[in-house]
Amino acid sequence: MKMKNRGTVALGGLTAAVALLAGLSNASAQTAPSAPGGGSFPQSFLIPGTNTSLSVYGVVKATFQYNGGGQHDGDTQTTGGTPFHVSQLALQGGGIAGTNSNNQDASLHGGLRGMGKASTLTFETRTPTDLGEVKTVLAMDYSLFSNQSNYVGQTTSTIKPSAGSGNTDAPRLLWAYGTIGPWLIGQYNSAFADNLLFPDITDGASNPGQLNTANIRQPQIRYTYLAGNGLALSASLETQQSGTLYISAGTVATAAATSATVSSFVSDNTDTGGIVNLPSFNTGVAWDQPWGHLMARVGVSRNEVRNTQGIVSILGPAGINNNGANNIKKWGFAVETGGYLNTWGQDQWKWLINYSKGVANYSTDLSATSGGNMFCNGYTGSCQLISDLGISTSYTHRFNSNWRSTAAFGMGFFSKPSNAAGLTNVAAGTANAQLASLEKRHLTSQLNLVYSPLPGMIDIYMEWDHAERWVQASNTAGRTNKESVGFNFFW
Repeated sequence: MKMKNRGTVALGGLTAAVALLAGLSNASAQTAPSAPGGGSFPQSFLIPGTNTSLSVYGVVKATFQYNGGGQHDGDTQTTGGTPFHVSQLALQGGGIAGTNSNNQDASLHGGLRGMGKASTLTFETRTPTDLGEVKTVLAMDYSLFSNQSNYVGQTTSTIKPSAGSGNTDAPRLLWAYGTIGPWLIGQYNSAFADNLLFPDITDGASNPGQLNTANIRQPQIRYTYLAGNGLALSASLETQQSGTLYISAGTVATAAATSATVSSFVSDNTDTGGIVNLPSFNTGVAWDQPWGHLMARVGVSRNEVRNTQGIVSILGPAGINNNGANNIKKWGFAVETGGYLNTWGQDQWKWLINYSKGVANYSTDLSATSGGNMFCNGYTGSCQLISDLGISTSYTHRFNSNWRSTAAFGMGFFSKPSNAAGLTNVAAGTANAQLASLEKRHLTSQLNLVYSPLPGMIDIYMEWDHAERWVQASNTAGRTNKESVGFNFFW
């Protein structure tokens, strides 16, 4: 559901980002309400006995999805996996293991789900002060805990809730931040992300090169400077994310890594609140004009695998539970550029190019829930960062005020770390191949048609999503298709 929530984040983020960059003067912030009890900004009211204006708004999302490909993730797992996630796409070809959940998912071919957990609820306040207007935003959705699911395909209620067992959706914090003048403090979309470049994909899917919800929302301290003529400069210190793939030294010391399994190790955090020494840092520039929008970003971050998990050491000694050997640190960087053009009518063409060398903060493809940003070989004692080049583009055509359609395409390319060169595939059908856990590339494409009988209040859409994924072990891709029908009610 991370990808589904991404669409909601982009929608709300556009409003918040524009408000942040445009700013409000002290005069406008303290403008008297237009009516008794009315607030200082649209759709707000004055909290009795205070000078604080409050607005409550959100989106009610009802979505129905059908998976028409060889991926139906979650049905064969006891932890309620995310359906249709690209990084969990069932693999094909020489790198696939003989018996695992991916292989079982590949044989299912089809599945229907209905859900409303991408619905959001947002509280926004604005208060005039002697230092300027203070604004706060608190937003949440209703994504599940990792071991829950509202899908009733399983008959064993201890694994998945059965029909009539109640609502298992749980609230999740999206945003919690405050602004005063050019400063933003709290959890909000990373300053590396450009909300204006998200495609208008109603059902949401992962676009390589885009920041998605695996790591887009970060606790941060951000400063934005408006230079005039549509030019904005920003800098941000943010909570650091990292996730590592590794070959453990195991219980027997050997120079040949031909039978070990590549595992995923979340080094310090998968969302927020992890233990890190240094924050990530990024800075960027954006230029807005009547013809469109251009942007560029640069970010740096230090990847860390520290002794916080209590596992067997990644880099040895072999078979010794010595977490001191997990104290690994490497610096990485990321750069991106992109923009959109207003073509004709209300049409828009968007594009984004993102290159990241081992920085999960600035590329979802390298997050702990996807490919991983660093590979460690416990047999050789070597750790190397993984590079990712992501490109994406989309085009939105508006037929009239009620009808619109968007086509989007993205592709990601991953480097093969040289310290994995000694890893080899094992016999098919016996165990996982190491190189099947290292991604080579993947693509996603989406096409939707949206009808808005009440523009700004109701969207009814149909969407088709296609995904393919290759791993270093094989040039044969795993593929899947998803068809969705959804209803969005904005209030």
